[in-house]
Amino acid sequence: MRINWWAILVCDVVLFLFGWLWYDLLFGNLWMSAVKSASPQLGAAAWYPFAVSLVTGFFLAYGLARILIWRGPVGPFEGAWIGFAFGLLIFGTMTWMDYAYSGFGMTLGYLNVGYVAVGMGIQGAILAGWKAKAS
Repeated sequence: MRINWWAILVCDVVLFLFGWLWYDLLFGNLWMSAVKSASPQLGAAAWYPFAVSLVTGFFLAYGLARILIWRGPVGPFEGAWIGFAFGLLIFGTMTWMDYAYSGFGMTLGYLNVGYVAVGMGIQGAILAGWKAKAS
């Protein structure tokens, strides 16, 4: 099975837009207060976090595409479940461990782990549902 690069690019953009929805519209005030209490300086250049989000979202979608290829043919629901599970099992556990030592707090942990788990679920559904053309 081949990598569907168009699906990966779409997943990247969708995760980026989902980040705006999650961290601005849905949980913006809660996230901002949790971030300010954990790290009051927030001093990166305005464009930098967005560039990082796009680059890392691309690699996240690529990695998830590889996992789904190794798994074999799956439908969108199963792809969503696999993405969500990997988000919780890998990102969630490591983030929670890091947050326990750094003192970032439970609120920021729930927001960040929730975003990645749901975002990977969305990416998994797209990747599993979008069938690449046979070459």
